[in-house]
Amino acid sequence: MIKTERKILFWSFLAALFLWCTDAFVDAFAFKQGTFLDELLFDVSSHELYFRSFFAICFIIFGLVVSRFMSKHSVAEEILKKNTAAIETSMDGVAIYDSRDVYQYANQSYAQINGYDSPNEVMGKTCIHIYGDKEYERMQQKVVPLLKKNGRWRGELVARRKNGSSYIQEASISMLEDGGRVCIVRDITWRKRSEDRLQRSERFLNTIFNSIRDPFCILDNEFRIIRVNEAYAQLKNKAFSDLIGSRCFEALEGKKDICEACVVNKTFQAGDPFAKDKLVTLPDGTPVWVEIYTYPILDEGGRVSHVIEYTRDVTDRKKSEEEKRRLIDRLEYLSRTDALTGLINRRALTDSLTYEMDRAKRYGSGLSLILCDIDNFKEINDNYGHDMGDRALQMLSGTLKSMLRRTDIAGRYGGDEFMIILPETAAGGAESLADKLLSEIRKSDLRFDDGKQVSLSMSIGIACMTGEEETPDSLVKRADAALYTSKQGGRDRVSTMKMEKEKLPPG
Repeated sequence: MIKTERKILFWSFLAALFLWCTDAFVDAFAFKQGTFLDELLFDVSSHELYFRSFFAICFIIFGLVVSRFMSKHSVAEEILKKNTAAIETSMDGVAIYDSRDVYQYANQSYAQINGYDSPNEVMGKTCIHIYGDKEYERMQQKVVPLLKKNGRWRGELVARRKNGSSYIQEASISMLEDGGRVCIVRDITWRKRSEDRLQRSERFLNTIFNSIRDPFCILDNEFRIIRVNEAYAQLKNKAFSDLIGSRCFEALEGKKDICEACVVNKTFQAGDPFAKDKLVTLPDGTPVWVEIYTYPILDEGGRVSHVIEYTRDVTDRKKSEEEKRRLIDRLEYLSRTDALTGLINRRALTDSLTYEMDRAKRYGSGLSLILCDIDNFKEINDNYGHDMGDRALQMLSGTLKSMLRRTDIAGRYGGDEFMIILPETAAGGAESLADKLLSEIRKSDLRFDDGKQVSLSMSIGIACMTGEEETPDSLVKRADAALYTSKQGGRDRVSTMKMEKEKLPPG
């Protein structure tokens, strides 16, 4: 195109030069009347000179105008070719239809989107062939008025392919000056289906999410709450808007940094689930125990991107566990305690004696053992009844409790027999305590409802641990022997059994 412009300009100048020089050439060369320069410049009249100049300038201007026009035309033609090539190779469908909705142009993509092999199959058809009666009517009622008002419209339309199947297209339509329209479309059927599936999945998950009665939330790796259910908002006494997007330690705890022992942080750090129990206070002031579970959500690289926090009210479980613990403690207490006197029973006494003897051997400290029983207890039961005998046992146990040290251990060994374990106590200390017990019991009388009284007394036997070879059984036997000695000696007295030295064989 540029070469053509140059040719036009060249021939215009050449024509002007020819017009100017024609007579001079003829006179100078043909008729030989003067030189060419004389004929060109001096041997002409002024009118002829003006005439030649005028036409020469006209030829030059004409050449310039034509050259300029051809230049603009060539640029426009190049732009049009590029635009046409871009439209033809576009993956979006492009079509132009006139004011009667008859297609005047369609690119290959438009034809293929609508199920046609070639744009020629679309040319001459009306929009109703592409969109169908129902959608075309909707376009006339809703799309065309907006086009006339705004000059353009963008939205979704339901189109019909050549085979009759329908699809969803995203369309952008612009008005032309002659009333026609340019339409650019894209098939978004699969995208819409994906969006619909995603929305259904989202609704499904939302239904499940909100149907969970326990508090439930999801946090990102900046500890921002991105999702909660109604139960979680109620537990925290917060609105959804106050929770979503907020950092948990700021919105819930009023802190500027991660809470100590935060299981969410542990899950982010280790990538493993964690759980812990926590006592929280409900909005109404009710304290409840909750168990907090955390589970990691991993990204494609295996890193923890989010954490699920699941909270369950375990107050009832905690109460059950506490009741169970109390029951176990109670059963343990009952299994080791005499119900009548409140002192520990024979089983517990045996365990305690074994433990205290081992400790005494380990540290080299002394230990004394007292066995005692109520004198003539059988006669009390026979003459005054078992209730009075029980009262006598309770009276003795009360005296023991009031007189013993915190480290001493007293219990009912069996029947009317009681055992007292005295850690870190030698024979002298045990005998002193026994004398005090005798004196205190002598002051105690059983009183009947009718005012009658029965005096009490008891016999006591003492044995002291003598060495490493001593066993609980041997120590009890020696204390029992001492008790028997007190009984045989007239009761109401204290006897101490000492280990006899072994006789050496004659040398």
